[in-house]
Amino acid sequence: MRATEHVYVEEPLKPEVEAPTRVPPGLEGLERLAWLMDRAIRIPGTPVRVGLDAILGLLPVGGDVLTGVIQIGIVLVAMVHYKVPRAVAARMAANVLLDTVVGAVPFVGDAFDVVFKANTRNLKLLTQVQEQRVQNRPVATAPSLFYIGAIAAGLLAVLGLVLVGFVTVIAWLFRHAAA
Repeated sequence: MRATEHVYVEEPLKPEVEAPTRVPPGLEGLERLAWLMDRAIRIPGTPVRVGLDAILGLLPVGGDVLTGVIQIGIVLVAMVHYKVPRAVAARMAANVLLDTVVGAVPFVGDAFDVVFKANTRNLKLLTQVQEQRVQNRPVATAPSLFYIGAIAAGLLAVLGLVLVGFVTVIAWLFRHAAA
């Protein structure tokens, strides 16, 4: 199969919030990062786990920008090092975009960060791709070069707007604090 061919299979990849039960060799570092960002701390008395994504998300705007940058790094590693198909990379980027945009909304975004674990979802997608490759099964893909470009541009635009908003709020606070 050539690199430009796209395969449509009956069993598409299914990203789930649960961590992969088995991490293929070579993905241990990304699993540790996903664990740290999404599942490192159990909330006492509950089965709910949170990570740095939810904790840093409590910082107005800046926390979501920082976690968004880390999440973009995971997607880039999946694209460059593991050569995931474009359709899978687009889904991973969409997870990051959704997590960053909704996470930037006060209060709602904080609750969303606890439930929607983009890093774990992306690791699950990457794990499924790796497992299908090991089994010599075709990976579910679709032509999506334009789509991933649009998602990347949208993500960068949203992160830029969030950063501008953060700087604006900080400047406003300094102006009013001095008065």
